[in-house]
Parts: sequence; C-alpha cells; structure tokens
Amino acid sequence: MAIHPYPTLWPAVKPVFLTAMALFIFTIVIGILNGLDLYAPDHDTLITHVHAGTLGWITLAVSGAAMLIFTEGSESSDRDVAKARRLAWAMTGAIVLYSFSFFAGDRVPGDRIHRPVFGTILFIIVVWFGVWLFQQNSSKTESSVVRLGILLSWVSLIVGSIFGVILGIFSARGEVPGLSEGTASRLAESHPPSMVIGFLILAAVAIAEWLIRTPKPMKEDKLGAAQMWMIFISGAVIILALAIDNEELLGPANGLEIIAVVFLLVRLRKALPPDAWRGAGPGLYGRFSVIFLVANLVVLTVVVSQVISGAMDFDALTEAQFGLILTLDHLMFIGVMTMALFGVLAKTMHPGSLGVADKVMLWGVTVGIIGFAAGLISVTPVLKRISTPVLGVALLVGIILYSREILNESPTEATPLDR
Repeated sequence: MAIHPYPTLWPAVKPVFLTAMALFIFTIVIGILNGLDLYAPDHDTLITHVHAGTLGWITLAVSGAAMLIFTEGSESSDRDVAKARRLAWAMTGAIVLYSFSFFAGDRVPGDRIHRPVFGTILFIIVVWFGVWLFQQNSSKTESSVVRLGILLSWVSLIVGSIFGVILGIFSARGEVPGLSEGTASRLAESHPPSMVIGFLILAAVAIAEWLIRTPKPMKEDKLGAAQMWMIFISGAVIILALAIDNEELLGPANGLEIIAVVFLLVRLRKALPPDAWRGAGPGLYGRFSVIFLVANLVVLTVVVSQVISGAMDFDALTEAQFGLILTLDHLMFIGVMTMALFGVLAKTMHPGSLGVADKVMLWGVTVGIIGFAAGLISVTPVLKRISTPVLGVALLVGIILYSREILNESPTEATPLDR
C-alpha cells in the first residue's frame, strides 16, 4: 500500500472545510429543535439557519472542493498556495459575516442595510474566485466535463449573487434605485431558485461525477459537455421565467433538465448498478448524491407542473404544497449537496476506504431524509419528528469525526480507490 499524499492546496482549503462544518452545526441544531417542534425560531434565526446551511456550509465547501478539483494532478508552488490561501480566507470571512448579518436583524441600526453591504462584499469575492477558476482552467491540465460543470455553476452563482444583493436592498428599503417596484420584486424573488436550480445542481453533478470516476478530457466526452450546458441553460431559462413572470417557459426548461439528467445516468450507467457499489470507496457518496438528484428532479417536476396548471400559488400554499417545497430544498441541500461534499472530504482524507463515520452519514442521512420528506409531503408530523433527530445526529457524527480527522491529520495508508 502507498502512503496517501494530501493535495498541494490542502493547507489553503483545510480552514474552509472546518469553518463550513462549524456553520453547518448551527443549521443542524436549529433544524433538529424546529423539526421536533421544541423550538419555533423567529424569522431572523430561521433565515440565518437557511443561510448558514446554503452559504456557510454548501457554498463555502463547494469553493474548497473547486480548489481541489482545479488543481488536481498538478503541482502548486508556494506562491500558488499563498494566493489560494488569501482567496480562501477572503471567501470564508465574507460568508461568515454575511450569514450572521441575518441573525443581527434589527440589532444593527440602519434598516438592515448591513445585509446588502455584506452581500456586496461577498459578491465581489465570488467574482474574484470565478476569475481564479477560469485562470486555473486555462493554465493547468486539459479541461474536463467536471471543470466545465464547476465553471458554469460559478457563473450561475454570480448571477444569483446579483439577485441576492437586489433582494437585500429591496428588503431594507422597499425599493431598488433604477428599478420599478415590480421589476425589483421579481428579481429579488428570483434569488432562491437561481441558487438552487442554477448553481447547486451543476455543482452537485460535477462533484458527484468527480467522486465516481476519473474525469475525461472535454474533447473525449461531448455528451458530458452537452449535459452540463443543458443543465446550465435550463436553470437560466427557469430564472428568466421567474424574473419576467412567464410561467410558460418553466415546462420546456424542466424538460431540458430531465434530458440532461438522463444523459448523466447514461454516462454513469456502469457505475450505478448495485454490483458496482461494492468497494466504491468515497465514490459511494457520489452515487448517493446522484440518486437523490433524481428524486429532487421528480419533486421539482411535480412543483413545476402544479405551477403551470395553476394548482400552486406561492402566495397561498397549502400545508402539503409547503411541505413539497421544503422537501425539494432538503433533498437538494442534504441529499444531493451534503452527500457530495462529505464525499470530497472522504476522497481527500482516506481515498481508499470508508470509515464508521462515513457509513453513519450515508445510511443515517438516507433514512432520515426519506422519513423527513415523507412527513412533510403527507403532512404527518410524527414522521418528521422521528426522522429529524436521525438525520441531524448522522450529520453531526460526520462533522465531529471529520473535524477531528482534519485537525489530527497525518498521511495514512491508502488502498487504490475503485473507480
């Protein structure tokens, strides 16, 4: 067996994952208490819970994963590491400040203007990170479908960040200079779907594929490139439909996304059957992520069909419809993205095998998210109360054990990853 070396950028990326997991703990604890109906968080705490998860955990960890993916197979000089470290700390600091600006609420004077201020700072750093990604893609080894997916996801993140700043200004002032009230309202409301449908799906597909198999050069995988572009275009059309209030565009966009996911399943068909899961190592995380992606797409299709038919009005959701929306979010945030991101940690820390923490994560999260979703959709509170602690404890076990492994890291014996 060979000694497992850490990636050359790991010193820069390590604080990113540690901070991301620390913020995720906040989200999990609030989620457990709320899911058990032991605590009803106020609006500021609830919105912090959301952003500490989506920004603090997911977006921050995706930036760390992107750094590892874009420098894989190449040597980084001390100057490269120092540059990456500055960028990583800038991203980390901006996300921490922005996440908890929601918790500050009215405690900070100025009609909550601190939110768009910190949002603008984060937007600038997100653009800086995007420039770094494009520079890495052009200067390192040949580009791949995985890199294309990350690049397109980051373009979507930049667009979503613009909508987020608009949302912050509109929430603070009730208007956005230079925009009519209707336009500002629609653009502000486009922020959440632009992040979930535009940014996260692309990032998840790219990371899951990186976990499952060695990326192929772009010129050797044209079907994969088409798949990534279809997901990107689908997300852009859905965002456009919401921004201009044209629901007729939702159906074709959702159909394009279905085709793209079919492409993904066809391309990964040899890695997805049950007999291919044995000995898959960290690739198991990628496989679970893909399964949850399919489930997420099914729920998204149901939501889109209800919106198009007029059965769903976001201003007057039934309890079951609200549960459907929450299910959609949690399938993406936990089932798809969290599985993929813990897979990145597994591949980095022990690429040859999975430990106890990984098994607890994989099966605890799977059982928990299925029960939680069933409780939300069927409006059965007891299912939600039973599943919430299962899901939360599984996530906390993974966080605690991975944090300890990172803090106490040393090169370990590793067997080759079955890819």
